[in-house]
Amino acid sequence: MTKTLKVFLLLAVVVVSGFAQLAKAQDAKSSGPAVYSVLNDDVPLGYDGHFNSGSVFVNGVYKTKINTGSYGIGGGYLGIHNTDIDVVDSKNECIFLSDAGGVSGSGPGDIFAYNAVTRSGTRVVSAFGYNGTLYGIGLAHSGNILVAAWSGSGEIETFTIGNGCSLTSTKSSATGLGLGGTTADGLAIAPNGKYVVATYDDGSYGVYPLNGGTISAPAQYNSSCFNNINLFGVPTGIAISPDSSTVYMDCLVAVNGAVIDAFTAANPSLTVTNGPLTAAGGTPINGSITMGLSANGAVLYISGTFSGSIESTNVSGTSVTANGCSNLLPPGYNTQWIYPGTVSVLGSDAGKGLAIPETAFGNTPYSYVELIKIDANNCLTAVKQGTDANSLHALSGASYLKP
Repeated sequence: MTKTLKVFLLLAVVVVSGFAQLAKAQDAKSSGPAVYSVLNDDVPLGYDGHFNSGSVFVNGVYKTKINTGSYGIGGGYLGIHNTDIDVVDSKNECIFLSDAGGVSGSGPGDIFAYNAVTRSGTRVVSAFGYNGTLYGIGLAHSGNILVAAWSGSGEIETFTIGNGCSLTSTKSSATGLGLGGTTADGLAIAPNGKYVVATYDDGSYGVYPLNGGTISAPAQYNSSCFNNINLFGVPTGIAISPDSSTVYMDCLVAVNGAVIDAFTAANPSLTVTNGPLTAAGGTPINGSITMGLSANGAVLYISGTFSGSIESTNVSGTSVTANGCSNLLPPGYNTQWIYPGTVSVLGSDAGKGLAIPETAFGNTPYSYVELIKIDANNCLTAVKQGTDANSLHALSGASYLKP
């Protein structure tokens, strides 16, 4: 992701666990799983007197906010799967929101750890004094380990998630700068918890060994899409296969069509470039930065941030290919200049297979959550668009199903 793009797209970063208590009464009559969504509202100091917050939706309907008491910076990460779901245990439901501006609005920044059961939270700062005031604080997690990329310091730090949603630094860190010295754009932890992958603004990527909460120095490489003179791509978003064997990186390129670099965990130095991919129809993908992988690792859903379109593709090993589906253009694009953000793949059993936050730049500061259905052929159809009239540019978020 370019620095210009980072500044232009106003984001905070949230990691969410559980969150079933809000709007429980409203959902009592619904049949089947409810879709819970949390969008992150990145609020810089001076914007309408509001702190950073998380906008909560249930089945696409806005319900409430979670206020952190700290500020964002009006700029941050998009490539990271910025909001994720993790049930720490059956009693604690946790939300983690990065406040890159901190209490003062000018840093060093903190991570707000919120317990949805007790409806209370605490702010946690880096044990090393790292700050996120440059482009934000990127978050990713697996199990009880949370990883934070502090862009202002160019460092990546690990935390443990404890009882009551507490965060404790492991006092382990590694460089968060790429081969060209630029900050991380994307961040992901392998499902097996054994490694972390980061993409950087200079077109490189790194693979970090992870042993519990201890993170080690990365092996770093230039991506194939970056080395391709016809693409000169910058890998941003990251998806990792369920068995942790294969890593996919969404390349930001100046041409139409999604471009995905892939490599195996066994040989991370060798990346395979897939694309530009051409869908069966619809608006071509442009500016693809975020994506989501199905639970079985067979389908990759790619969001075109600048085109507003979403593409369904087939995955097999390091191969990513177009299928017979047309790209979906969600409602509102071209009338409100909507940008789709991070992709949460929920599964088709609920009839709402994807949930994607959206921001409408231009004539409104509103943000949205888009619920999308996956059909039997893995093609996409828009189901519902919910609106939060007081949400500032929430391009990142995540959703999950609650019985």
